[in-house]
Formats: sequence, C-alpha cells, structure tokens
Amino acid sequence: MKTLQYIILLCWVVLLCYPSHAIKCIDGERKALLRFKQGIESDNCGLLSSWGDIEDCCQWRGIRCSNRTGHVIMLHLRGWINVIEFTSGCLEGKLDPSLFELTHLKYLDLSKNGFIQTIPSSIDSLTELEYLNLSSAGFFGEIPPQLGNLSKLASLDLTPQSYEVTFKSLQWMSHLTLLREIHLSDSDLSEATNWFQTINNLPSLKILYLDYCQLPATFPSSSLSYINSSTSLRVISLGGNNFNTTSIFKWLFNMSRNGNQLEYLDLSDNLLSGPVPRSFGKYMYSLSYLYFDDNYFEGSIPITFSNLRALRELSFYNNKLNGPLLNVLQALSCGCANKPLLEHLDLSMNQFWGSIPNTINSFTSIKELYLYDNHLNGTISQSIGQLSMLEILDVFNNSLKATLNHNHFLNLSRLQILDLSANPALVLDSIKILNPYFHLNVIRLRSCKLGPSFPNWLLTQTNFSYLDISNAQISGEIPPSFWTRSLSPNLRYINMSHNMIQGVLPNLSASFDNLKVIDFSSNYFEGSIPSFVGDKNVESVRLNDNTFSDATQLFCPRIANSKLVELDVSNNLLSGRLPNCLMKRDQLQYLHLENNKFTGNIPTSIGDLLQLQYLHLQNNSFSGKLPSSMLNCMSLYFLDLGYNSLTGYIPPSIGNAFEYLAYLNLRGNKFFGKLPLSLCQLSNLHMLDIAMNHISGPIPNCIYNFTAMMSGSKDLQFDNTGVDVGEDYIVGLFKEAAMIEWKREEQRFAGTSLRLVNYIDMSNNELEGEIPDGISNLTKLLSLDLSRNKLTGIIPSNIGQLASLEFLDLSNNHLSGVIPRSLADVSSLAILDLSNNNLSGRIPLGTQLRGFDPSSYMGNPLLCGAPRQGCAGDEPPPAMTINNGTNVTHQEEHGIDTFYLGLYISVVLGFIVGFWGVCGTLVVKRTWRHAFFSFFGDIKDKIYVMVVLNVARIWRKD
Repeated sequence: MKTLQYIILLCWVVLLCYPSHAIKCIDGERKALLRFKQGIESDNCGLLSSWGDIEDCCQWRGIRCSNRTGHVIMLHLRGWINVIEFTSGCLEGKLDPSLFELTHLKYLDLSKNGFIQTIPSSIDSLTELEYLNLSSAGFFGEIPPQLGNLSKLASLDLTPQSYEVTFKSLQWMSHLTLLREIHLSDSDLSEATNWFQTINNLPSLKILYLDYCQLPATFPSSSLSYINSSTSLRVISLGGNNFNTTSIFKWLFNMSRNGNQLEYLDLSDNLLSGPVPRSFGKYMYSLSYLYFDDNYFEGSIPITFSNLRALRELSFYNNKLNGPLLNVLQALSCGCANKPLLEHLDLSMNQFWGSIPNTINSFTSIKELYLYDNHLNGTISQSIGQLSMLEILDVFNNSLKATLNHNHFLNLSRLQILDLSANPALVLDSIKILNPYFHLNVIRLRSCKLGPSFPNWLLTQTNFSYLDISNAQISGEIPPSFWTRSLSPNLRYINMSHNMIQGVLPNLSASFDNLKVIDFSSNYFEGSIPSFVGDKNVESVRLNDNTFSDATQLFCPRIANSKLVELDVSNNLLSGRLPNCLMKRDQLQYLHLENNKFTGNIPTSIGDLLQLQYLHLQNNSFSGKLPSSMLNCMSLYFLDLGYNSLTGYIPPSIGNAFEYLAYLNLRGNKFFGKLPLSLCQLSNLHMLDIAMNHISGPIPNCIYNFTAMMSGSKDLQFDNTGVDVGEDYIVGLFKEAAMIEWKREEQRFAGTSLRLVNYIDMSNNELEGEIPDGISNLTKLLSLDLSRNKLTGIIPSNIGQLASLEFLDLSNNHLSGVIPRSLADVSSLAILDLSNNNLSGRIPLGTQLRGFDPSSYMGNPLLCGAPRQGCAGDEPPPAMTINNGTNVTHQEEHGIDTFYLGLYISVVLGFIVGFWGVCGTLVVKRTWRHAFFSFFGDIKDKIYVMVVLNVARIWRKD
C-alpha cells in the first residue's frame, strides 16, 4: 500500500535515467560527495564505484542533478538486506557531515545499508527535502527533533531493523504539514504519549505505518478536535502495539466521520477483546483491507459487515470468535444483489462450528479461504466447487464429516493449495473424483480417508511440490505411473507415512534437485533403499518401521556434499556391518539405526560426523570397542548404545569430549572396568544408564557434579528444528524420543515428557564401596537404581533431600545400618526396594514407608517394624492421663469392650426378630403357610409354561 512512495520513487528513477549532459555538477557539491565517499569503509555492492572516475558528478551512479541549476537534487543509494542472515549493508561506515552541504537535495534514500550511528541533527539543513528514507540503514538512538524543520517533507521512512530507534515525542512532526506518508514501524514510541494528537493534526497525511512501536494505550476523548486533521487518510497500520481497549475504535470512527475514507486498516497482534464493533459497517464502508489477527475478539462477526461492499481482504486469524460459520458468511455476503468482492478470507484458529454451507458460492471472487483450526463439524457443500477463482482452500484440523466427490472440485481449475488434513471423518471418494481440472502445487490430506487403494485422481497431479497423504488408510502397492509420471522435478516434500503401503521403492533415474524431506515411515516397504532417497539436497529421510533389508546406497551415497541432516531407518530388517563411509554424510545431526540387526564394529567414520547431536544404535548386535574417533562427535546431546555386545572400557575422556551430553545409555553391553572420573564433568547430564554391564570399582564421589539433575530439565536442548520446504511450510525435524527402563518397565518418552526425566540406573554391575553422600544433592532426580551390585556401607543419611524421587531400588547389595529417617519425608516415592541387604533396626515411622509391601524390606533379617513384624522388646504405648487422673488407655480399652458387647447383643436380637418374626409366623399360622407355598407353586408353573412355548416357537421357525 505504499502507492505514493512508489510513484515518487518511479518519477525520480525516471529522472535519474534521463540523460543530461548539458548541465554539469557544481564543484562544491562534487567535493562534498567525495568526502561522503571517504567516510564509507566498505562498498559491498559497488554503489559508489563510478564516483570520481567521471568528472561530472551528475553522471555518477545514484545521483541526479537539476537540468536547470546543476544542483544535486537526488541521492539514491538503496542497499539490500540478506534475509537469511538478516544483515544489511551495501555501504558500511559513517555518514560524513559533508552530505548535508547538498542543500538543494529533494530526494534522499540511504535505506538498507550499514551506518552504525545516530541520525545527525544537522540533517535539518536539507530544507528542500521532500523524500527521506533511512529505513534499515543501521541508525539507532533518539531521533533528532530537528527533522521537524524539513517543512517540505512529503514522505518519511525511518523504519529500523529492531527497537533501536526511539522517539521521546512526535511533537516536531506537527510542523510537517505536507507530510503524506509516515513509516516508523518497529521503532520505540513508548514515551510518545501524544502520538495520536500529532497524527490527527497532519492535514495531508495519507499513509501511516506504526506497527510494533510500543505505543501507549491511551486514546483521546470525544473532545479531540478534527478541524485541522487530514481528510485523505487511506492507510492505517497499528499492529503489534498491545492496545487493550476498544476506545481506539472511537478515534478511528471519528476520523471517518471527518471525511477519511480508509481503505486499509491493520490492528493485528494487539490485546483487543470483546465483540467486534457493529459501527464498522456504518463508518468504515470504504475499507478494502481489514486485518484483526492475533487478538481476543469474541462472539461472531456482526451483520453490519455486509455494508463493507468494497472489502477484498478480511482476516480474523487467531481470535476467539464463535458461532455457526453460516452466520459469518451471511454477514459478509453484502445482503444485496451484488456479489461480494472478497478475495481473501481468513477465519482460522477460532471456534466456528457447523458446515461449510451453500452460501459459500456467493463469494465468486474468493481466491484464498482459510478455515483451519476451528470446530467445523458438519459437511462441505458441493457449491464450493463453483468458486472458479479459488486458489487456496485450507480447512486443516477440524471435524468435518463429508464424502467429497467430483462436484466438490468441479470448477476449481485455479486451485493451487488444498489442505484437508486432520479431518478423520472426511472421505475423498477416489471412484467419484476423476480427472479433476486443477493442477495442485500443495496437497495436504493427512489423516483423511483416501484408501483403501491408492487414489487414482492423484495420478493426474503432476506438478505438486508438497504431498502429504500420511495416515490416510491406504494399503496395497503404489501404481508404477505415480513414480514415473506424477513426481515432478519441483518436488520438495513427500510424506506417505503411517499407512499400509507395500512393495519396493523404485530406483528412479530422475533428478529431484529441490527435494528436502522424504517420509515413508510406518508402512510395509521392503527390499533395498534406492539411491534417489539420499540425493544431495535431501535434508530429512524417515524410513523407520518398515521391512527394508538393505541400505548400502543410503549410507554410501553416489554424490558428494550431502546435505542430509536427519536419517531414521530404525525398526527395519537391516543387517550386516555398517559400511565405513559415513564421512559422506558429514552434515548429519540426527541418526536413528536402533532395532535392526547390524553386526560388527561401529565404523570409525562415525567420527567424521562432527555435527552429530543424536545417535541411536540401541538393540543391534554391534560388538568390539567404541571407536576412539567417536570422541570427535563433540556436539552430541543423545548417545544411545544400549542392548548391543560392545565391550572394553568406557572411554576415560568421555566427560571431556561430550560437553553437551544429556542422555547416555550403555545398558545391556559388556563394558568393564571402573567408571571414569571424567564422567562427572557431564554437567548437562539428565539420564545415565549403565545397567547390565560388568562395571566395577566405586561410584565416583564427584557424582554431585551432575548439576542438571539439580535444576531439572529446563535447559535440555531437545527443541525441534525444521526445514523450509517452500510455500511457507516449515517441516519439523528432531522429534526426539527414547526408550527408557522406567520403574522396571521399558517405556517410550518423547517431547515434553522426555524433558522431565532425570534418572540414574547403575544396576546389575559389580560396583563396590559406599554410596557417595553427594548423590543426595541431585534434588530433581526421579529414579535411582543401584540394585544388584556389591555396594557396602550405609544409606546416606540425607537421602531425604531427593524430594522428587519416585523410584528407589538399592536391593541385592551389602548395605548395612539403619534406614535413614529422612527417607520417610520423600512423599513422591512410589516404588521402594531395599530387599536383600544387611539393614537393621526399626523401619522409620511414617505413613510413607509403612505403606510399601513387606517384600520391599525382605532379606534384611535384622530389620523390624511396620509393615514387617514388630521389633523385639516393643512396649505398649505409655498410659496418658487427663486432668482428673483417669487412665486414657484404660478408658479406650473399656470403650472397645463395651462396643463388642453391644455388637453381640444386636446380632442376637436381630436373629430372633428376623428369623422368628417370619418363619415362626408361618409355623404357627396354617393359612399363611398354605398361601405362601401356593404362591411359589404358581410361579414355578408359569415359568415352566413360558419356557415350553418359546422352545416350541423356535422349532417351528427352523
């Protein structure tokens, strides 16, 4: 909407390109420009390359002189921004004051450069300036109020790259009566309390951008004068300012009453709440673009919105609006014979419900329709197939219940993006959807019903770059024509996971230079993994949970410079030795090979994966020692080598090499020797499992250095990252998970739950010596298993400091002494096993320890007290007296005796009354006895007759 700015820029560019050789530049201005050049430390784009080579400065790049006077009137030195690294700069250096000697300058553009300084106050000497653009040019600090002296200024753009530019006040702007455009987004206006008054008194203002300026949320009363205010305002953008009051609408409506016919209004990302004002339809009828994203509006869209007949784009993304979708569409359909002009409608992330009704066909101009993340629970009308202009249809994550057929897509020849994902009751009838007219670029049908056979209509789509048909109930084999015809060179993302697809992946000869993500996990694919899967630009490959038997080409790619970051081939039938060619996958960060049948040594090339962060080799048959080269993988967070046949010593320098290690699993191997002292340097460690090995020697006293187990898992770096697959889709990688022996059962932890786990398991080894006192410092420890070792000494007296402990197993050791009293204070303890030790004395009093099964203490013959047998020499509790000297214990015993006496008497009386009250009466009174037995005789006869009749009826039917 920067129309005026673009027009001014175009005019100046035309003048710049227009040759003028009759007038030469003025010598003083030429020297000033050269001094300006000298202040530039680097010119990364060659903007000043022609300066000085030609005598006439009017011929230099970026400069335009007046054809009449020869004065420099335009300086256009716009740079560029690196959007990847978010750095700017063609020109880097200081702004030499000589620039302000160009007093006839009308146009100055230094945007997108790297001047790291404040804006000089002497800029006010450029009194002829009409256009000033210093956006994203590295300027910071407080804006000089001297800018208010540039009385001819029509366009002002000071947009920074961050909140580095501050304004104490905008009062100086009230002198710029010719100002038409203001661009101050991302500046700090938190102290400019009079901003709306200043803006209100600019008679020529047309375009206003004050997004993310931390504007004070105070607004004028109705007494604010609009006499000198603009009547030409067309664009207002105030997003991201935390406005929490709808009084802003009074200000906007008053401006509209004053004659402003707004075309563009953006109030996104504020704190606006309550119902949407009905007055929009009365005062904002000229709006074409309206954005209320990321607010807290409730209720529905008022019917008065039907007056916004010029509306082309409307967005209420991420609010709390609710009600039937039908009501919204009726409110926006103009209520007149004219068809609405709406082209973009975004109602996603609200609480609308119901169906997509027939009314949708009145929006004949609609191009983009976003309804995802609502509560839509009805059907989709076939009239949606009449929206011939529709390019994007997104209803992701609803509860729509419909069977889509050919009519739903009848005239959607322009459709590019189709997202019906996460609607489990949505069925795409493959038989009734034949040869659709569209050629989709993005197809997202995850968790819809497409099967059982592969949908034939997908074979007609040959231009898609994004395909997700995961969890779509597809079974059988994929038609060969899909692999040879449907997959275009534009393919970036393909996901067929969590289906029942069978067969062999073909070794395609086509090149997919743009392919980033391949996910065929959780199917029944078999055979060899073809080479195209690991092409050089692929970043993520997920083939886990299939029956692949050969991955040689995947590990040893035919190309160099592989970009593969994530590789998951776990839970397959891969066997043999892991090829020693991993150095060709040197960008790998995430490697899942667990639950296969790999044998032999871990290849030394594992040490070439310097960026590796997650390594899972669990449950294979790897043998031999750990390669010393593995210590080169210094970025590891996760190292899972459990359940193999690895042997040798745990590397002595493991703590020095793996500074960031959070999870170490060596469980179920054949490691021997002592625990290295360097292990204590793993201060980020949250999970340590060395169970079921042959580790001997003492537990290091420095175990208290596991500081992460003191602070919890808040710093554990298991955050998902992602890969950009185009079309504004970021696909998440690194969904980290682990199988953990938790409370004697193997459980899978993933995501947030994995962050919360802090445990140590050293069970089933040959550890000796005492349990170090320092272990009690690990206050966030949830599980501790030291069972089945040769530990001696006492249980640390301060073990009760482990206040978060849920599982404690110290069984089958040689521990002696008493159970510490502090253990009774650990209220979270759910499983305790101290059996088969040499513990003695009384089990500490308290509900916590007495509540465990006696088996938790068995094998300790000198241990006594509840829940085991009482201790020898236990005396009855001493008698307590009350004020009158009565023995309390005697009173209690007397009360108990009295209670049982009363109970016996009640039972006897109850028997006498109940039994003889009924049976005695029948014995004594003959007529009652006769009636009683006659009644039961009649009941027997009726039941007999009913059974006989029903049996006879069944036989007749047979």
